[in-house]
Amino acid sequence: MKTRSLVLIGLVSFVGFVVVSAPIAAIWPRIAARQPTLNLSGLSGTVFDGTASAVSVQGRMVARPLHWPFSPLSLLAAKLGFHVSGALDGLSFDGRVAKTLGGEIAVDAMQGMGSLKGLLNLTGDTFLPVDGAVEIKLDSLRLVDNFPKQLAGELKIGNVRWSLTKEPQLLGDFAIAVGTEADVIVARVSPTAGPLDVGGEIRVMADRNYEVDLKVKAKPEASQAIQNLVRTLGEADTEGYFRIKTRARF
Repeated sequence: MKTRSLVLIGLVSFVGFVVVSAPIAAIWPRIAARQPTLNLSGLSGTVFDGTASAVSVQGRMVARPLHWPFSPLSLLAAKLGFHVSGALDGLSFDGRVAKTLGGEIAVDAMQGMGSLKGLLNLTGDTFLPVDGAVEIKLDSLRLVDNFPKQLAGELKIGNVRWSLTKEPQLLGDFAIAVGTEADVIVARVSPTAGPLDVGGEIRVMADRNYEVDLKVKAKPEASQAIQNLVRTLGEADTEGYFRIKTRARF
């Protein structure tokens, strides 16, 4: 091997070592200038194995804390991947996140468990007066231009409680199965236990439009408070279901 090639390999190896071992606290200010919507604080560790005490996106907290060790095997698939783990307001999560050469964000084998309120804080729906326990199984998610292109997984919500009544009302347990059908992300809702009969689906189209078509009915054994709460949704159809239908755009 020629001396010039050896020198080039040495320089590349040295630069790679410097980048991998560089303190994230020293590197982040330069990265932040190109990522104005992302904010990391309380940084420690390196670029390829670091921790942030708090992470926010567009001013909304998404993790407190977050840890990201590098996944070398992701390079075999032409991706820059990390194993991420963190928590937010009683919700913990753990999985793989990678960025492809084409700029696509890939999330795989992501699992989460904890407070429903923590999940609502993560999505920005903090105004909803409900709480409970959640179990998240995110098999795969693909983001293109910060919008989901493909999604598959399951969300289980248990012991859901409505907090706007004098005494919190138990709404029950629910399951949401999510998949992608012909470039449309479809989330199907079903009850597993409790005083409500809930069904229907939410559809998210590639053009950023979405449709909600849900039906809700109180079971005969539901308390009077739950029946009154359901009636606030409007008029029941011929089967006794109250419909929630809307179409909008993200």
